[in-house]
Amino acid sequence: MKGECERSENGVKGNEIPEIHESVSPALFPTDFKGLPYTEIIAEYWRRTGGEPTEGERNKRLHKLAANLRAICDDSEEWLLEVMPRFGLSEQEIKSIIHSACKEPTKGSRTMDQIVDALTSNVDVNDNLNLNDNENEELSTFNSQLSTRKMPQGVRESIAAVGPQLAMPVVTAICPCIGALATGVTLDVHGQKKGLNLIAYIAGDFASGKGNIDPVVDAWMSEVRALDKMYQMQEDEWRARKRAAKNKKEQPEEPKLPVRCLTLNNTVANLAERLANTEGKHAFSFTPEADTVAQKWKSSLSDFSVMLRQSYDGTKYEREARSAEAVNVHIERLLWNVCMCGTPDALYRVVNNYTDGFQSRIAIARTPDNTFAPLEDKPYVLTERQTEHIQQIAHLLPLMQGEIVLPKLEAKGREWVERIRIETMMNDDKVRARQRFRVCVTAQRMTCCLMLCKVCETLIQKHGLSGAESRLKQYPNLWKEMLLRAQTPQMLEAYDVIADSLLENALHFFRDRIENAFASRDYAGYRNGERLKRGKNDSIYNRLDMLFTFEQATQHSIAIKGAGVTHNSVRQMLKNWGKQGLVVLTDEGKYRKMK
Repeated sequence: MKGECERSENGVKGNEIPEIHESVSPALFPTDFKGLPYTEIIAEYWRRTGGEPTEGERNKRLHKLAANLRAICDDSEEWLLEVMPRFGLSEQEIKSIIHSACKEPTKGSRTMDQIVDALTSNVDVNDNLNLNDNENEELSTFNSQLSTRKMPQGVRESIAAVGPQLAMPVVTAICPCIGALATGVTLDVHGQKKGLNLIAYIAGDFASGKGNIDPVVDAWMSEVRALDKMYQMQEDEWRARKRAAKNKKEQPEEPKLPVRCLTLNNTVANLAERLANTEGKHAFSFTPEADTVAQKWKSSLSDFSVMLRQSYDGTKYEREARSAEAVNVHIERLLWNVCMCGTPDALYRVVNNYTDGFQSRIAIARTPDNTFAPLEDKPYVLTERQTEHIQQIAHLLPLMQGEIVLPKLEAKGREWVERIRIETMMNDDKVRARQRFRVCVTAQRMTCCLMLCKVCETLIQKHGLSGAESRLKQYPNLWKEMLLRAQTPQMLEAYDVIADSLLENALHFFRDRIENAFASRDYAGYRNGERLKRGKNDSIYNRLDMLFTFEQATQHSIAIKGAGVTHNSVRQMLKNWGKQGLVVLTDEGKYRKMK
């Protein structure tokens, strides 16, 4: 092969740089080694060698990278040219560095062997983690076994920016972003075609790493936020004109601008008006502090719950008022994806009703317990290169428009639902059985988001960013064909991981509260044909036989009022009944009902 580091055979003399043919198609060179993308291998190399190079050491460290990387690129300069990062260097400078590295005597690379071994095994690449079996089991619960190397571009960088311990939380956080960006995509789940509407909550104690997710979300939504900033400047100009024309007869007309990134520190009316002006596209809201919702919407949390429930289903939302000045909105399909971060305590303030369906529509992830974790020597941060890769995917997602049916993903979802149904039936676990319905839908939407990123990554690898954009515009149905092929075993495996995690976390936070809510005397539901809302005929008195004992009165009191019933309270109740002529005490020490 031309460009290989065999000077005597390719005719290179002295320091002459051999020609590296531009016409060689990237498809001739694999983009991964043993299933590991070269981008991930290089990222791990930088992590182990002190981080990405800065100006002043750039050429030296790129030379060392090329010298190590050649061991897994068949010593091919052409191959290295395809996988080597540039860091602002020109094509000729990179060629010179690669050629210089390949001039050294041929040898293997122990560093690359260690990196590949670590990434291809299930061992955590973070050498500073030394966990016992119980901690590993707990950690796998939070990570949900999501492997960075199996994730597509954008998702992979998002996980790398926060570390493997926060893999599931960051994936849960960015899926609403991806769904909002791919606003034209409609997914068929169980025969119903809905958008990728998602509501996420990342729960964790303070200082548990939730803040590391904020810049990742910002990176995904940066293009939309930049457009919103322009709209907000136009609004500021309108406000200035309105203030200047305060006493004038003619007032400047208020612009209806499609701002899509909406703050949750808002009123119901303002938010409804914003949602009505998004031109049929998804709005997106993110808050690093869920208490913003609990405090701002304290008196109208029911409105917040209704709006989010309707946004999850993509149904009609209407708000009318008689005043001409008041906000009146008529939204055919409410499209609003939301991601909140906060403590478990804040979660219970945001979700305080457990029977209205709001809780079951939220995808919950929790951060691992880092109470006794040592401070990391090299904390995870979002790099410029990771941001660039995320933004490339985010730029392509809005170009996808249309409906899609994913038969393999649908079959996987039905298989998971049936498995949970059998398990819950054997345990008579009604709460878990009911949770599985919406968890299945949410998990399918999240998995579809990951697959869309895989489609974008494939196009970028083959055609570059501008070429991928052109292909999506030129062939509107191309993404659908590629998405069908993206239903790989790895992606379908990710569905199981996501669904199991969502179900586990929902039960972790809400099982007891859901059971208590459904068992409450105030719940007006039906179960097994029995009326659960108790009226006058369900009183303790009417539940008792005509002749009853003190113990029977105690048992029925506990059944109605709960375990807090005491013997003294039962005695007082019977004494009151006696005074009212409702019961009399018989010679046998029993009580007889008189009415």
